This record gives sequence, structure tokens and C-alpha cells, in this order.
Amino acid sequence: MRELVENIIEKLDYFEIECEELKKDAYDELDRNEFPDNQYLWSIIGSMAELLE
Repeated sequence: MRELVENIIEKLDYFEIECEELKKDAYDELDRNEFPDNQYLWSIIGSMAELLE
């Protein structure tokens, strides 16, 4: 999961999309539970993916 989140964050940074709060939430949630069953982390990933669209 960490690799997925870091790849998305790299893309957000590349396109200079401002979403510092989402990035912080993603890393905080990874520290709590980095496993694929983390629904809140998937929600954050979905929000970041929407910004990339």
C-alpha cells in the first residue's frame, strides 16, 4: 500500500496539484494500518486519484 500511495503522491507533485492535507492524512493512515483492508486509506487514495483526473 505504501508504494501505491507514494506513486500517487509523486504524480500529484509532478503536476503541482496542491493537496497537502490529503498527503498528510495518507501518511498518517499508513502509519496506523498499511494493510489493504484499511477503508479510510482507500478513501484517501480515491480522493487523490480524482484530483489526478
